[in-house]
Amino acid sequence: MQIFIKLVIAILLIPFALGLLISFGKLAASLIPLSSSEIWFLTGFVIFFCVFLIKSVPGRVYVFGHELTHAFWTILFRGKIKEFNVSSKNGSVVATKNNFLISLAPYFFPVYTFLIIFIFYILAFFLPVSKYIEWLFFFVGISYSFHIFLNFESLSIGQSDVKKTGKIFSYIVIAILNIIIAVVMLKFITPDKIALKRYFFESWTVALKICEFVWRHLTELYNLI
Repeated sequence: MQIFIKLVIAILLIPFALGLLISFGKLAASLIPLSSSEIWFLTGFVIFFCVFLIKSVPGRVYVFGHELTHAFWTILFRGKIKEFNVSSKNGSVVATKNNFLISLAPYFFPVYTFLIIFIFYILAFFLPVSKYIEWLFFFVGISYSFHIFLNFESLSIGQSDVKKTGKIFSYIVIAILNIIIAVVMLKFITPDKIALKRYFFESWTVALKICEFVWRHLTELYNLI
């Protein structure tokens, strides 16, 4: 029964995922010409992509980040970590709480990216690091690229977290949350170009149009039958 409910929810979420994706495409196109911060971010993003292509990323780095994200989201939901294990090929977290967000967190939450941003702003309280802000965007680009491509590879070979939560439901949720975080990331990099309220309103409008389109054609098909 739970699997069926998740499947229904996943199907209902598809128009909203498409709305977010279509609006994101328009948003990305509106960023041209690129600002200096965007160029630094994109440079870091592309550099890691090249590293990814030659397969020179230590597995332990990805596994540690994966399990760290599980642990972080467990704590967010007021759970406790009992065990934290990491090796070069796999890892595990034993915790007192679990839900679908905790299970899927590594696939949508770029933990290294947020860690880099957090460390930078902590240092800003003690050191004059603001003059290195472009380097922050560069390393954010590297870490975000790390998140995107290694998780894409990981999901392509199958993951137990996804199977337990339900494949279709998991993929839709992962897609939606990745798009939202990507928009937030762009807002951080280039705040003057992006209005989050307008983006989400446009996404909602597109989603409603998709729902109306599907409903109209389903009604026509029903009448023919």
